[in-house]
Amino acid sequence: MTMLTHAQIWAAIDALAQRQGLSISSLAKRAGLDPTTFNRSKRINAEGQARWPSTESIAKVLAATGVGVDEFLGIVTGQPRPGARLPFRPLEAGLSEAFDEGGRPRSRGWDEINFPGRDTTGLFAIEVRGKALAPVYADGDILIVSHEAPTRRGDRVFVLPHAGMPMIAVLGHQTATHVQFFSVTGESLPARPAGQIRAICRILWASQ
Repeated sequence: MTMLTHAQIWAAIDALAQRQGLSISSLAKRAGLDPTTFNRSKRINAEGQARWPSTESIAKVLAATGVGVDEFLGIVTGQPRPGARLPFRPLEAGLSEAFDEGGRPRSRGWDEINFPGRDTTGLFAIEVRGKALAPVYADGDILIVSHEAPTRRGDRVFVLPHAGMPMIAVLGHQTATHVQFFSVTGESLPARPAGQIRAICRILWASQ
């Protein structure tokens, strides 16, 4: 039986942070941990012995990123776990019509892509087109989006209006009447009336 190594576990945490578009310290903070929890300097103790991340810290990271245990093990071993398929569409004109009034993908008009996880509840995939989201997202990047995952300030999100083109943004302050967004590169965008927004869906992962 092949044993998981210290290097594999830490490499998987690094890879998970990269997939989420986060630094190691940002990943720790998102999981409610001390920002230095995953620092490379802490992976070996003062006696030169390997220090392993705790199961609690890994569990918190998986919960915060929406990544399942099977998917994480696939990252650790480099062998994707058997998975399912997700609805898939490019980010282009007409995409808004592919969603119902609740902001969920309609049963028709979608392609599919393979997905390594088993629980696909509320998930769909969007392909970035063009350079408008550079340098954060490049042409051809695929975003895995969740309609069900809770959102909070600072999350990268897929914003689906009742009318018009959906957008990729960073969620800012929300009130009962308006929602503030930022571009993925940090510029403040005009606040949008909450009544004009059909759904705000959290981006869980990006293939880059």
